[in-house]
Amino acid sequence: MQFHLNETQAMLRDGARRLFSNEFDSAKARAVEASADGFSPENWSQLTHLGWNSVVLPETAGGGGLGVLELCVLAEEMGRAAASTPLLISSGVAATCLKLIPSHPLATQLLNMLASTDTVITAALIDDSGRDERTPPRLLLQEGENSLQLSGIKQLVPYASIARALLVSTSTADGETAILAIDRECPGLTFRRNQTLGADPLFEVRFDDVTVADDRVLARGPAAVAALNKSLEVATVIAMAEAVGYCEGIIRLTVEHAKVREQFGQAIGAFQAVSHPLADMRIQTDACRLLTLEAAWLLDQGRSAELEIASAKVLANEAVEKIAVDGHRLHGAIGYSKEHDVQLYTRRARAFCVAWGDTERQIERAAVALGL
Repeated sequence: MQFHLNETQAMLRDGARRLFSNEFDSAKARAVEASADGFSPENWSQLTHLGWNSVVLPETAGGGGLGVLELCVLAEEMGRAAASTPLLISSGVAATCLKLIPSHPLATQLLNMLASTDTVITAALIDDSGRDERTPPRLLLQEGENSLQLSGIKQLVPYASIARALLVSTSTADGETAILAIDRECPGLTFRRNQTLGADPLFEVRFDDVTVADDRVLARGPAAVAALNKSLEVATVIAMAEAVGYCEGIIRLTVEHAKVREQFGQAIGAFQAVSHPLADMRIQTDACRLLTLEAAWLLDQGRSAELEIASAKVLANEAVEKIAVDGHRLHGAIGYSKEHDVQLYTRRARAFCVAWGDTERQIERAAVALGL
């Protein structure tokens, strides 16, 4: 693995940084948070116009043919601006899942839509009483007289209210896992936005006797499990890259504050009690970035990355939590005010720590990968 970005990746990073810094300021972040859908069509259209929503899609589908590493570059810059977009769920989870079901006509159709339009496709993976995305689904796909039926609830579904389709993990009558593609306008679907710490647009999705045609079942059994597992690995890595961006935002604002806030006749940044934690924040952020890029590189190489991803998420959970706490502590009381920008990053950072596998879950996964 190279420890620096290549020319294409560096150009992608620089272009993303310019766009996000110009178009995704803190006022925009607040406005998007306050909107009903937690979504800015204008900003998403800007990203899709540049082709960033399809960087990981194969060139045969009209995508960029790049990898998870390039998507991580974009995600970090998105996090640096505290921008909320469907990049992770649509371009990461959904795109990866659909790529791994190449023989299904509907999967191919949805992939082409992702590549050629500003379509958003989300994934409904957490059951009403489920622990997280990796808990085997219990939402039952029932066989009716002439069709399949779906009744139940999925929680914390990103961008459900604006997505064109939902990839839904279910359990069949014989205990197999299945992946369905459900149109958002399908009769029997209702959405209610969850209240979350990070103000992410997450929704409760209720299925009330939803009729599912046979051609909407994208995969069953081992193929479905494999597609979901790989999609979750990609999602975890992209989320870590986004969290690195949050940490960069916290560091930037905290350094600025330490330069202008004076005590005892000098800037507080001159005191070791402030400068040393800032140095630790930088070290921890760089460590998280390195481990994230390593995991992304392994995925792009087609190599097993279960241990590396789980270990990196454990470190990232601990580091990001500490950086968020230290950022607030070094700002003092003003950091807890919603008028200050630092809370835009710290709320998202702390939400990251329990998303896509909390520390306990990731330690369990690392132990399994080690054969313990």
